Amino acid sequence: MTEQSNSERFLNAFSAIEHEMGRILNIKDHRRFFELVDKSARVNPVIERFRFDLREYSELRNAIVHDRAGGEIIAEPNNEVVHSIERIAALLLEPPKVAPLFLKEVLSLKASDPVSKAVRAFSRFSYTQAPVIEEEKMVGLLTSNMIVKWMGISLADESFDIDKTTVGDVIKVVGHEKEYEIVPVTRPLFDIPDLFYSWQKKGRKLEAVLITQNGQKDEPLLGIITNRDLPQIHRELGQNGKEQQADEQ
Repeated sequence: MTEQSNSERFLNAFSAIEHEMGRILNIKDHRRFFELVDKSARVNPVIERFRFDLREYSELRNAIVHDRAGGEIIAEPNNEVVHSIERIAALLLEPPKVAPLFLKEVLSLKASDPVSKAVRAFSRFSYTQAPVIEEEKMVGLLTSNMIVKWMGISLADESFDIDKTTVGDVIKVVGHEKEYEIVPVTRPLFDIPDLFYSWQKKGRKLEAVLITQNGQKDEPLLGIITNRDLPQIHRELGQNGKEQQADEQ
C-alpha cells in the first residue's frame, strides 16, 4: 500500500470535518467552509475551540486544491499541520468522554463520620471536598470551606468538638448548597471545562463534577473531576491552537 502524502492526509481530514459539520447542521446543499465553521461553532464545542485553526486550514486547502501548476499540487503541508487537523477530525468524529479517563475510586464520607476523620482524610490526600454518602445514596458534598465555617461557629458558641461532631452535624450547622454536578460516563469531556466556567460566570464555585453510570445521585460514584483536573483535560483535548492562544491574551 502506497503511503499517503501529507497533502492527501490533510485533504482527507479536511473533507471529514467538512462533511461532519454539514451533518451537524443538517445542510444538504454546498456551503462555504467558513460559513460551516461559523454556524457549527455555535452548537459544537470542538469546532468552537478550533475555529481559528480551521479558518487557516481552509486557506491552505484552497492553495492545495485550487492553485495548481500543470496539475501538480504546489502546497504540501508540514507534519505539524497534518497532525493538528487529523487531531481535530478525530475529536470531532469521536469526542472523548469522561470515562475512562476519570474513572477512579472516590474518597467518600458517611454522614455519621466524625469531623476529625474528614480533616485527616483531606490532609492526607490534599483534598478539599468529598461526597457524603448515606444508605448508599449521595446526600451532599463536604468541603474544607464548610469545615472552616463550622469551626468558626462552634468556637464562638463553645461547642467545638472535632471528634464528637459528625459530618452530618457540620452540614446542618453551616447549611448546604449544591456545589457539584453529576454527569453520566457518556458525558463528553469537552463539556467539563464549560461547566466550571459557567459556574464562575454566575459568581459561584463548582467544587466537583461527580461521575455515575447514568448521572443519577442514587448510583454508585465512579469518578470525580475537580478544578485541578482542568489542565489535564486541556492537554487531553489538545487545546493548543489559535483559539486557546486568543483566550489567554
